[in-house]
Amino acid sequence: MARWDEILSLPVQNPPTLEFSAHDIVWSKVEGWRDNIDRVALIPFARVDDFVRGESSNKDCPTRFHVEARRRRSPKAPYKPKVDGILEYILYWCSFGPDDHRKGGLVRPSRNTYIPKKTNAGRPNTKRGCTCHFIVKRLIAEPSVALIIYNQDKHVDKKGLPCHGPQDKKAAGTRAMFAPYISEDLRLRVLSLLHVGVSVETIMQRHNESVEKQGGPYNRDDLLTHRYVRRQERSIRRSTYELDADDAVSVSMWVESHQNCVFFYEDFTDSDPFILGIQTEWQLQQMIRFGNHSLIASDSRFATNKLKYPIHSLIVFNSDKKAIPVAWIITPRFASVDAHRWMRALYNRVRTKDPIWKLAGFIVDDPSIDVHTVRDVFECTVLISFWRVRHAWHKNLVKRCSETEMRVEISRRLGQAVDDICRGCGNVDLFEKFMEDFVDCLDFMDYFKAVWYPRIGTWVSALKTLPLASLETCAAMEFYHNQLKLRLLNEKDPAVYQRTDWLVDKLGTKVHSYFWLDEYSGKDDFARYWKDEWVSGLTSWRKALKIPDSDVASERRFAKVTDQIDRDTVYVVWNPGSQFGICDCSWAEMGYLCEHVLKVIKVYREKGSISPSVSIFQYNKALIDMLHCPPHDSLIRDHAVSLAIFVQKQLNSLVGHVQKQTKDAIEQESAPVASAKQNRGLADEDHCMNRNILPNHKYGYVDCSESLAGIASDLGSESVDQGVGINGETAGEGIFGSEMDVDPPSSICQPELPSLSEEIVAGNAFPGHGDSAFINKVPNMDGYSLPKDDALRDNECEEIFNINCHESAMAVEPQPDEVPQTEQFSKPCTVTNQDHLGSKCIEPSVPSPSLCC
Repeated sequence: MARWDEILSLPVQNPPTLEFSAHDIVWSKVEGWRDNIDRVALIPFARVDDFVRGESSNKDCPTRFHVEARRRRSPKAPYKPKVDGILEYILYWCSFGPDDHRKGGLVRPSRNTYIPKKTNAGRPNTKRGCTCHFIVKRLIAEPSVALIIYNQDKHVDKKGLPCHGPQDKKAAGTRAMFAPYISEDLRLRVLSLLHVGVSVETIMQRHNESVEKQGGPYNRDDLLTHRYVRRQERSIRRSTYELDADDAVSVSMWVESHQNCVFFYEDFTDSDPFILGIQTEWQLQQMIRFGNHSLIASDSRFATNKLKYPIHSLIVFNSDKKAIPVAWIITPRFASVDAHRWMRALYNRVRTKDPIWKLAGFIVDDPSIDVHTVRDVFECTVLISFWRVRHAWHKNLVKRCSETEMRVEISRRLGQAVDDICRGCGNVDLFEKFMEDFVDCLDFMDYFKAVWYPRIGTWVSALKTLPLASLETCAAMEFYHNQLKLRLLNEKDPAVYQRTDWLVDKLGTKVHSYFWLDEYSGKDDFARYWKDEWVSGLTSWRKALKIPDSDVASERRFAKVTDQIDRDTVYVVWNPGSQFGICDCSWAEMGYLCEHVLKVIKVYREKGSISPSVSIFQYNKALIDMLHCPPHDSLIRDHAVSLAIFVQKQLNSLVGHVQKQTKDAIEQESAPVASAKQNRGLADEDHCMNRNILPNHKYGYVDCSESLAGIASDLGSESVDQGVGINGETAGEGIFGSEMDVDPPSSICQPELPSLSEEIVAGNAFPGHGDSAFINKVPNMDGYSLPKDDALRDNECEEIFNINCHESAMAVEPQPDEVPQTEQFSKPCTVTNQDHLGSKCIEPSVPSPSLCC
């Protein structure tokens, strides 16, 4: 019993990498059977496959591990809850053992009937007597934990000599130099190419050409055989999605045989609907890679009118900001209670792989989704995307309204209504007024009243309460939606759309292969064999970035954009500068955001011809709300005060050692700096350290120095808004801009704010070495003091935001989708703000707009 007490007291180790090996684990030695000392460790049972793959990827001795023996207790079988009771026992052995088929080798007595074949079926010299093996036990006492016993960790035979790999000299020139099977990446590549229709001969031809270019085989993948590829092609050709005549039984059989691809499954019951969550291993890796500290978007209710059950897709954005599906949920309804179960299962699966995985934001495209459920599961900010509504309005407007002038005016009014609602200046009455003004357009108004007016109130509430996703996010989601439509709904027999087993099979095979090949680096080798639905290309936002500004010509009521391929073709964009712009290109006529509309928006914002987007408005509004909302909890107030004092002390110690070096520079530069301040109408005695400026009322910002002074006075300490003294002295003499050129150490600095470039899909939220262009680009205006109230009055806020909305000529855009983690607010930060004279100010860091008070 003491032995098991020692084992169960060991820590459960869960390395953050996707795969891990024995080198990543701290092993313990405990007393084993027959007076042996076992080398053991505890890991999560869900990560046993990751450990097996990591051990197989040994650089010194590449191999594979197979299940040599397995014993499993039925979950329903009665058993006594013993400490050493075992639910599952698995023996993993190196695939080069345990038998030895070499000349003079030993075969176990239980297999003495083995007769060597003339040809070893594509695996010559596979069995070489390797003794490397380990045992995995799942205990009754801890079902979620796996006990690994790894005593024989050397790839040697019974004589203690290397029996395969680079260290075995006798294996030179044979396949025993490499792993016995192809890698998972090559296997997925072969299957994906076969699923999209590339022939076996083409795959082998391109593979052999690549091996010849590198000068011969270097690993097991280079020894890919024609026979293996042909066998995979035959297996695909003979497979069928209809495993049973009953659709529900067929789906159950598929789930039973694809446990690794299913993260949640519930069949129909009296109270709960059918729910199936599909996520392959590759999708899980992409979710961990691109979703960590970034965004996940929801594309709900795909093909509601065609399929038996609609598809709910969860997508992430790769480095090129293209959408990658990381999970598919198939269910007849998306009620909050049902969604909570599969969301929790998905979240637990990701956290099991990566315990430090954290989502920055979740984008929804349906206002009926329970936002509280998403926040409760993923613990992140929720944003809303308007692309689905805008797409439906635009497509039906083109279809039902033939007059260009009427079409442009309707689109302009719809865009203005949505914009005013997002800025807090409108409500449902705007749409009622809209329907009264355009009653003459009967076809579109009938469609709008029947389809959208009954649910417009829900959308208005969502747009008022949730941050709006950026245009690049909308472009990426539209592109994914179109690609999924082309790759899935292309069957000749529409009757198959009413079978769930067909949908599940095609998502896991063909559709998954298309998206896998989109990320495959060597896909250009097969470009001449692509099908139309395989062609991925760039999103509209990326295409817009490739259009030079010189190709955009601005007119009074419209803009013209020259085509990049056919220079004689010019596209006309009506309502320039609005996402509800009307373009005459084919992509826009289908209802999507085209590159021409996006390029015109970018050009107009850079010129200052239009007001900043809704995203920048919401960003600024959230900053004001958080900076001037009085803390509701004394603990928060005390924490903020302690941070302010901490920053002051750190700065005192930081700049103290540069007093002597900067004293001469202060004397030399004080005169020109004061003169420059006079030219700008600033007071001579206003120093950079004691101003803590935010832009003034004209741009929707205010001075917060008085609030900082009040906080410090409550503590009975020095005023925070006073200049930081040299060597701990209070600043009777302020620190000028030249003194602030010293970079503070990273130990006291929080990551800076990201650059406020054009709207983008968020990458990493507030990266560690982010760009501080937002603070640098904020115009340094005349000082403006707030009233001494702790918070802005409502009418003042409204005036500020209206002025910022309609008069600001800022051409920069924030990254509204980049949402910082809440724990970042507990770190102090110094951000350098450079004005037009070259002097620099220390300003407080501000969080993202999505985390409202």
